[in-house]
Amino acid sequence: MPLESTILVPNVLTEITALETFYACIEQAPSADQYVFDMSTVGFVKPYGVIALLSAARHLSGLSGQPVRVKNLGKDVHAYLDRINLFDVGGVWLQSADTLDEKWSRNPQTVNLLELTPITGPDDVTSIALQARRIFSHWLAIKDLNSLLNVLSEVCANVYQHSGDSQGCVLIQKYEADMRGQVIVQAAVGDRGCGIRGSLASRHSNIGENPLDYLKAAMQGLSARGTGRGGLGLRRVEQIVASNRGYLWLRSETAALMTWGPKKVQTHERLIPMPGTQVAVELCAPL
Repeated sequence: MPLESTILVPNVLTEITALETFYACIEQAPSADQYVFDMSTVGFVKPYGVIALLSAARHLSGLSGQPVRVKNLGKDVHAYLDRINLFDVGGVWLQSADTLDEKWSRNPQTVNLLELTPITGPDDVTSIALQARRIFSHWLAIKDLNSLLNVLSEVCANVYQHSGDSQGCVLIQKYEADMRGQVIVQAAVGDRGCGIRGSLASRHSNIGENPLDYLKAAMQGLSARGTGRGGLGLRRVEQIVASNRGYLWLRSETAALMTWGPKKVQTHERLIPMPGTQVAVELCAPL
């Protein structure tokens, strides 16, 4: 009889650093022929949480040879995951065991959302940038919008050019935080490729011994491109998030950093090992 392992997904898919408890659940999962995500405690999911779910499902389905079954989805959570195309884009790795009674309407011209989108080549990056411009320019008065979009495009291009992963994804979502009187736009990009150290080490062998050293180098503009510089203009994003009351999160391997601006940076080491690179950006503006 096939051995099944059920993982109770904690209600942390909205909080960047709290998501580490979800990764810990994945690392501790025993060997099994079938993995199941029990989503009964999950009340809400944000873009970075979606990227984490997808990455975890890719890992577990690779171990079992079967897609992860997702069960006990709340009505709104299920409708949202369906709306962003999670079960279409990620259907090879995770499948809903629940039936969705009512779907949210789809508007291809929406300025609220870029659905979960695979990053497989330059055409994808172009369409991602166009929709990102619609969303950001509609909701946020960003002085350096072109700089932000250029960096988002570079981060996405890095997925197919340097990560070695042909199945990375991006998701952008707008929210209204009525209690705080804010509009919030979040973007998340993730892959399971070689990571920032793997990308930089072939050209830069003297950065350091730890994954965090490579994250800091990427923040300073060091690149895997031929010139060695000019790629991943994350320092510019750091300045943009500072002026838009947001943050930038950068995670690779066992390290991460969260920055709210050039003088407000929090580093994290000895995290649960995760292949590839995960990036999250949040920007805020008054309603």
